[in-house]
Amino acid sequence: MRSNSLALIPVLILAALLRLLRMHVRWDEITLAYSAYAEPVTQALIDGHPTALLGSWIGLHPPLWGVIHGLMEMVAPIPWVWMGFSSLCSLGAVYLVGRSGGWVPALVLATAPVHLLDAAEVNNYPLASLAVAALVVTARGPWIGLALAAVFAAWTHLLTGVAAVAVVVWRAWALRTVDRRALLGTVFLGLLPILGGALRLMGEGSTWAQPDGSLLVWLSMVAETVGYEGLVLAPLVLLGLSGASRVAWLALGLALVTAVGFDAAAAHQRPYLGLLAPAAALAVGMAVRRRRWLVPVVLILCTVRAARFASDDIQRIQGVVSDLRVERGVDFALSGAEPGDTLWLVAPALQADDDKTASSSVLWRLRPWLQMPMIGQDQFEYKDYRYGQPRLVSGVRVHSSTELYEAPFDHMAQLAHQAGAKVWVVVYDHQPATGLLQRIERVLQPYDVTWSEVGEDHGLGVDRVGLVRASR
Repeated sequence: MRSNSLALIPVLILAALLRLLRMHVRWDEITLAYSAYAEPVTQALIDGHPTALLGSWIGLHPPLWGVIHGLMEMVAPIPWVWMGFSSLCSLGAVYLVGRSGGWVPALVLATAPVHLLDAAEVNNYPLASLAVAALVVTARGPWIGLALAAVFAAWTHLLTGVAAVAVVVWRAWALRTVDRRALLGTVFLGLLPILGGALRLMGEGSTWAQPDGSLLVWLSMVAETVGYEGLVLAPLVLLGLSGASRVAWLALGLALVTAVGFDAAAAHQRPYLGLLAPAAALAVGMAVRRRRWLVPVVLILCTVRAARFASDDIQRIQGVVSDLRVERGVDFALSGAEPGDTLWLVAPALQADDDKTASSSVLWRLRPWLQMPMIGQDQFEYKDYRYGQPRLVSGVRVHSSTELYEAPFDHMAQLAHQAGAKVWVVVYDHQPATGLLQRIERVLQPYDVTWSEVGEDHGLGVDRVGLVRASR
């Protein structure tokens, strides 16, 4: 047992390093946008309405992650706190899998792209992966541990809730009557507060309105995400699935296929795959336990994909560091901005965020270890993306959006000018977005604007900075 614990240490160190790289890469505009989803929960906490929390589902997701994020927004509205929490959840899943199955499944999970890509995201998938790991690890222990893990899973994600029900029913079948009743009763009481919200969502038409997707496109996305190493490891998953891991893996897989089939989940959304990773990793561990000659093969495959993943993230970080040495429009605006001023960052979405390969050197001008509280919730609906979900950064009100919308901008500009503050608009990486500059100029036409061009054109367009004064 001691040798297994010692062997787990380097795996955990590797897992922590890979997730630290993710935290650096994933500090971008999308992170700020994702953090805005929990604003209603945060507001419920601030207003002292705990009963509102039960109904504060974020999309189709139960309240737990939103409540945790809301508490962090209240106590420490710091991006690296949110991202660090997710990374710790991801690392915790690796630890639980390692404590249960040894260093081999821990290494598989630590380097699994479907798990790593979301490891530092500001959403509930890292927490849900931790819940799946807790579910399969506690399934053979005392019933109270499984009951708590099942409630945790159900409060975290609808799919993990399905897996929790499946594992609980599977385990209850083998228990004596008194323990079976205690397990099922405890789980039912734990799920009762969120059943109303779940039933309400099931009755809403928007729940079943996700876009259709081609099966071939979905299979291609899966293959691309797991990589060549994952495809080689896939037969070991099927060979090693047993017990709670098999029940959880099958329940999650069937629930995901059903959700996609009924348009409750979009086929192109890759984060769902990460929920399968803890059970799959334990299955690989079981397969090599019976075939020890496979251990070096798994070690090599995991080492290769860890090296590739780390290399890609390091290259992205180097690109950010290189750009930080060059003056950009945001640097020009920040050098002239004073506390109370408004800074509106506008850049088109150049790629879909599904593969988590995007990074932002511009947002790195706003260090992720700084406090960035939400502002303006009493003046507009914060979830309205047109307002750029502003945050207060070193006294400056910072908005970030992909377009500049007339009514929201006029609203915020009027508030700023009434307070005697300046408004800065920074447009960057705009060249691929046809007509963006012209649309922004039309929005700003009623104002007295002084434009400056900053930086060099590397194919994405020279940054443009507008100092916006009161209406003409």
